[in-house]
Amino acid sequence: MRTLFLFFAVCLMAGCASKPEYYVSPAPVSIPKTATFWLDTLDVEVVGKNERFLPDDKVRAALGVDMVNRLLKAGRYATSKDKADYLLDMNIVYTRHIQDSKGGLATLIVDDNKLLVSVDFSYKVAVKKNGTEVLHFSKALYDQVPGGVIGNFEQYKTMGALVTNKSNASVEGFYFSVYSRDIVNDIRNIPTR
Repeated sequence: MRTLFLFFAVCLMAGCASKPEYYVSPAPVSIPKTATFWLDTLDVEVVGKNERFLPDDKVRAALGVDMVNRLLKAGRYATSKDKADYLLDMNIVYTRHIQDSKGGLATLIVDDNKLLVSVDFSYKVAVKKNGTEVLHFSKALYDQVPGGVIGNFEQYKTMGALVTNKSNASVEGFYFSVYSRDIVNDIRNIPTR
């Protein structure tokens, strides 16, 4: 019985410690930790539109600028496309879940009850060298809401927006920062093989 328990415990620990293959490449790739990148293309699809929230081009610009700034700060962004070790092609889908809480007591206080409740965010990044993809990776995050200390502050702002008849559109800046940080971390953590 003790042996069986030990076997299951080891299997459980091995399953929790293993990671699925995240970076997909057609052949073994060796990317130095000092490699520089250039954001070649950035396609952003915005789902869930409302006049209270940023238009598509501003969502794209906010995500792109934040990612480039983070790569610059890390010393991983090239000074020009020609000097970059690798080019990046990104496809992002940014889905807003906007709630209209018409009805009940809130309607007596607020005229337009449209609030950003959560966001789905997915992306695929292709890393290219000499016009050929060397690897790609992707991730999908669903029903994301602000978390952590700063995220809790954003949630309080959202509650305040409900009772003051203001939009919580400013919360999008929080989302852009979190998601661009996530992508840049994935780029910086590309394994050397």
